[in-house]
Amino acid sequence: MKALPKSQILQFTEKAIHLAHRAVPRYSSKFSKHRYTLPQDVVLLCLKIRKNTTDRGLLDELIEMPRIRRTL
Repeated sequence: MKALPKSQILQFTEKAIHLAHRAVPRYSSKFSKHRYTLPQDVVLLCLKIRKNTTDRGLLDELIEMPRIRRTL
């Protein structure tokens, strides 16, 4: 079976994570719990703004978007 083409939101996420890795440090502090990285947080904020949704709405959508989660 052929792989699905990349959607616009997946392309946006890949570009955003690439730019975020270049712009912000991996963690905000050496005492960070190292659960999520700052670039992941930045991308989630970008997605939230792009989709004009709330935190809870974005979480619900991400549950249904495995390719986006793998990118993060």
